[in-house]
Amino acid sequence: MTGPTALRISPAWDDPGAVVATIRAAGPFWPLASYAASDAELDALGSHTAQTEFTPPWFRQDFARHGEALVAGADRILANPHFLDAARAIAGPDAVVRPTTVYVNVMGPTPFPFAPHLDVPAFRGFTRDDFPLWILKAMKTSGLFEPWRTKIVTAVSWFYDGPGGDFHYWPDGPDAPPAVEHPPFANVAVVADNEATFHGVAPLGPPGARMPTTLDRHSRLVRADAGWDACAADGTVLAHIPDAEARITTSWKADVYATAADAARADAGDDTLDLATVVDVFLADLADRGLSATAPADPLADREWVGLLADTYCDPVPAITVA
Repeated sequence: MTGPTALRISPAWDDPGAVVATIRAAGPFWPLASYAASDAELDALGSHTAQTEFTPPWFRQDFARHGEALVAGADRILANPHFLDAARAIAGPDAVVRPTTVYVNVMGPTPFPFAPHLDVPAFRGFTRDDFPLWILKAMKTSGLFEPWRTKIVTAVSWFYDGPGGDFHYWPDGPDAPPAVEHPPFANVAVVADNEATFHGVAPLGPPGARMPTTLDRHSRLVRADAGWDACAADGTVLAHIPDAEARITTSWKADVYATAADAARADAGDDTLDLATVVDVFLADLADRGLSATAPADPLADREWVGLLADTYCDPVPAITVA
């Protein structure tokens, strides 16, 4: 990355209304909790806290993965020229930018924040498709695997007029003051390396708005009259979220390579990581730190090993302060 760490751009969309129509025509959306397979992954996502032992009204749907649209209209989001230009401004004029992912979050009223967090990193040969989130997070936090990290630029944009739901992000690091984007969100986006830039959401909703409290990982969100219905697995409506109280976020991601040669090396599969190499790199660093450890028989399931990495490689997490 050669440019600024984060950019605020406007306009984010040539036709915001078409984007909203695409989102409202899609569904169902599923709880964010259903995207994590275990408590370790919830911890890695920064969302497994005492406040969120139940399932909050935060829902997601994947609109594109691996560069392929999954819902009607997502191809237009994936090819957004404003996001492509911003990614090149961050990564450099010679960068190769490959849009890969679009997902959409719909959030209902919540009296506590979506905790500041980093997105899930990826490394050559080592991604969330094949490995759990917790080890990817430890790899990123350790700094030991930066030569293998795939640089990912994320563009985040919103459709919500407030109140609440401010977007906080820390382009200068977690110890510096955050930048804050406030609703009403008027066709803007923030573009950054969200695997390295902490970001989170302030409490959401008007005074007196009721947060659904009976959701679980099997709930779903579907389009309803002038809003959204949060439903149980059997279709029972558990809560209705009016459009005025539904905060919609689009997240667009692209793999970026500083040069065409870097992209070609990734395409060829050169210098990729495997699990044995990752364990060896960790073991060498732990030894340098004076910590005794041996290679576990199953590095992805050994609880002592998982705990050691989690305790050793942990980010200082900022907090959202609401005036």
